[in-house]
Amino acid sequence: MILVVNPGSSSIKFQLFETQNTTPISILEGLAERIGIDGNLVMKFQGQKYEWKINMPDHLAAVGEINNRMLELQVIKNKADITGIGFRTVHGGDKFIQPTIINEEVKKVIEANFKLAPLHNPPGLVAINAFEKEFKIPMVAVFDTSFHQTLAPLNYLYPVPYNWYTDHKVRKYGFHGISYEYITTHMSQVLKIDQNKLNLIICHLGNGASMAAIKNGKSLDTSMGFTPLAGLMMGTRSGDIDPSIVQYMVKETGMDVFQITDALNKQSGLFGMSGLSDMRDVTDAVRAGNEQVTLTWKKYCQVVDRYLVDYANQLEGKIDAIVFTAGVGENSKSTRAEIIANAKLLELELDQNANHAKYNDYNLISTPKSKYPIYCVRTNEELMICNHTLKLIK
Repeated sequence: MILVVNPGSSSIKFQLFETQNTTPISILEGLAERIGIDGNLVMKFQGQKYEWKINMPDHLAAVGEINNRMLELQVIKNKADITGIGFRTVHGGDKFIQPTIINEEVKKVIEANFKLAPLHNPPGLVAINAFEKEFKIPMVAVFDTSFHQTLAPLNYLYPVPYNWYTDHKVRKYGFHGISYEYITTHMSQVLKIDQNKLNLIICHLGNGASMAAIKNGKSLDTSMGFTPLAGLMMGTRSGDIDPSIVQYMVKETGMDVFQITDALNKQSGLFGMSGLSDMRDVTDAVRAGNEQVTLTWKKYCQVVDRYLVDYANQLEGKIDAIVFTAGVGENSKSTRAEIIANAKLLELELDQNANHAKYNDYNLISTPKSKYPIYCVRTNEELMICNHTLKLIK
């Protein structure tokens, strides 16, 4: 069995895969949350939901409780049933271009990148150390940035003083890489095209949103940049704005640059313009005729269209499919329809029945008249991490 872990500052999301078959099968999902506060542990196993209110003062205590409850539910007979652990690790900087077995050197690089991902890498390393103490088995770091290490300097460098890059590592890194890798691998099978010849535009639209142009199975360009704040308008993130706004608002409000940046991350995007951050609430308000929310929603879709056209140009029109994925991309029919209808230069045509059809792992939602096929695909980052872990520990 392989345990896949997605750590947070006060939470550990995890999924257990049975790996005896050709394709790993998820048998348990869980979340330990409010670590260091009052503690809550949830597990879903064999169609049942189990929940415990339990004190977890730190990540090590949480890991111990996760193990104890899996034993209690007889998900595992003992620790030895779990042969490897794969971690979603947000930032590998420019050092890691592929998943890697975790050792002391790898942990030092993760720590060195704290300054690049201060909200994610520190708790990630804490979780790695906690699982290492509890399980003492091979562990693998799968980096969210590694898929985008194929970007050329033309696409990863910023037009700023060059020593910002050489001395301070200021460059585009990109994120959601594990999702992009899964979609690319999956669409190679769906389209029956060699992955090394596959060209895609992928719209990973969730509360955090980004897009990527995939050329010959590799990342050519992506919308998130030095941090996940760049690119598309998101649930609470602004995406691209004039950087001088930061200085202006510091002078206008008396807030410091950190408070302004925090507002751009947590109080902007859909939420900033409309007061709503969940696309389900946004589309309900649009249907109800709320003018401000409708303006916000159209702005969101407009930004996606700008990247669609840009990436189509970078791929020279050689596109095997356009793919929508993640929470909004997979579930918001009206948002997909609005984006497709307004990408006029691409000559896309949506099949309305297919767009509203019951959702499977993937749906073709364009008509035969569409210049490019359009798919809606459920991403699976956990399975991708599981597969990478299996390959490295064998």
